[in-house]
Amino acid sequence: MSTLPRVNLLPESAFERMAARRLRRGFVAAGVVLMMLVGGAWAYQHVRVAEADKLVAIEAAKTSRLTSQTQRLQPVRVYVDGVAVQVLTVQTAMADDVFLSEVLEGIQDATPVGAELATVAITMTGRPVPADPAAPAAVAVPASACPGPDPFNTRVVVGCVTLAGTAASRAEVGEMVVSLGKAGLFVEPFISTTTTGESDEVSFSGSVGLSEKVFSGRYAPEKPAGES
Repeated sequence: MSTLPRVNLLPESAFERMAARRLRRGFVAAGVVLMMLVGGAWAYQHVRVAEADKLVAIEAAKTSRLTSQTQRLQPVRVYVDGVAVQVLTVQTAMADDVFLSEVLEGIQDATPVGAELATVAITMTGRPVPADPAAPAAVAVPASACPGPDPFNTRVVVGCVTLAGTAASRAEVGEMVVSLGKAGLFVEPFISTTTTGESDEVSFSGSVGLSEKVFSGRYAPEKPAGES
C-alpha cells in the first residue's frame, strides 16, 4: 500500500509562534502555581503571627495582674522582713542563754551529804573571743576572776561560780572538788581557803569555771538539713 507524500504548507515562522505560545502558557501556569504557593505561605505566616500576638497579649495581661498582686503584697513582704530582723536580733541577744538550773543541779549533786553551801554566785562572761582569728581561742575569764589550781595552764571558761560553805571534814571538801571535776559543765574546780573550827567543822571557799556546755543553744538559728 503506497503512502501519500506529506506537504507542510505552514511557514517556519508559524511553528515558531506556536512554540512561543506553548512556552508562554507554561510560564503563565508556573507563575500561577508560584503565586499560589507564595500566597499560601504568606497566609500561614500571617496566622502564626496572629497566634503569637494573641499569646503575647495573654502573657502581658498575666504579667500586669501578677505585678498588681505583688504590689498589694509588698507590705506583707516588708512585715516578714522586719520579723526576720527581729528574730535575728533575739537570736544574737540570746546566743549565750545558759542552763542555770543545770549548773545549780550539778553543784548540788557534787556537794557531799555532810557539806552545806552558804553562798553560790554565778558570773557569766560569754563565749571566748580570740584577739587573733588565726590563733587558738583565748581564756574567756582571767585567772584573777576565776582562778584554777594551775595558773600556768588555764583552760577556756565562759563563766565562774564562787562557792562558800561548810563541811564535816577536809575529805568531804576534796570529794566535792573531784565530783565537780568529773562533771562536764565545770572546769578547774579550786578551793582557795579552808578553815577548821572548834567543832572540827571545816569552812571553805573557792570557785569553779563553767565550760561552753552550759549554753543551751535554744535560740540558735536552725541549721539546714544535712549540716551537722
